[in-house]
Amino acid sequence: MASFTLRPTDRREFDSLLGGIVQQFPDARVEAAHNDTWQSYRVDVSCADPAAGPLIAWLLDTHGDCPRT
Repeated sequence: MASFTLRPTDRREFDSLLGGIVQQFPDARVEAAHNDTWQSYRVDVSCADPAAGPLIAWLLDTHGDCPRT
């Protein structure tokens, strides 16, 4: 199981991250919130095995510099 909270730095990264996860990992559970006025963006994602490994690899390859917890 993989579970992350990602904090994109801007709306473009937020949209790219959210769209990529939803499209490539349809079984992942995703909750996202944004506030363009405050430039605050958050994507919570969790994914069960066996898709957790590919999700982690995709995040590192595509959005490796996005802060996450």
